[in-house]
Amino acid sequence: MFWIIPISVLVATLLWLLFGPVIIFVNTRTGKYRLALPGIFKAAVVPSGELVRIRGWIFFIPFSFDPFSMGRKKQKKPRTKKARFSLTGGLAAAGNLLRACRIRKLHLNIDTEDVVLNARLIPVFSAINTDDIRLQANFEGNASLLLDVRTRLGALLWAFIKTKYKSMLNQ
Repeated sequence: MFWIIPISVLVATLLWLLFGPVIIFVNTRTGKYRLALPGIFKAAVVPSGELVRIRGWIFFIPFSFDPFSMGRKKQKKPRTKKARFSLTGGLAAAGNLLRACRIRKLHLNIDTEDVVLNARLIPVFSAINTDDIRLQANFEGNASLLLDVRTRLGALLWAFIKTKYKSMLNQ
């Protein structure tokens, strides 16, 4: 009877991993970059003395990681086996994975440093703009991005399985 509690906790955690929201937040203007699975995992890129650090926590255990101070590992020799690569399969997988994501907010303000291209982008951006998506081209040299994307690991896993299954059928 005692084994029901640990198994219930394990099943609840696995279900939350699959169906809980994954939040990706990027704001270049304020310098905030975050990835979170609420209640389980949270990571943020923060500026430090060297360049940046990754700070976060997993199950309420804090961690800090400096990706640039790690020593370089010896590189392994490349395999001699030929890998199969299909551009259409990769594009299909990327499309399915993108469809599994929901953009809650996208604000992009760019200057391409090409006056003609900026002028051509203005009507395209105005046709795309909605309440949650705001794209702008400027002529002042400014660039900023605010992106809030939500997805679920279960949806990503399902999109990946669906793509692999279809590619197996087409071989």
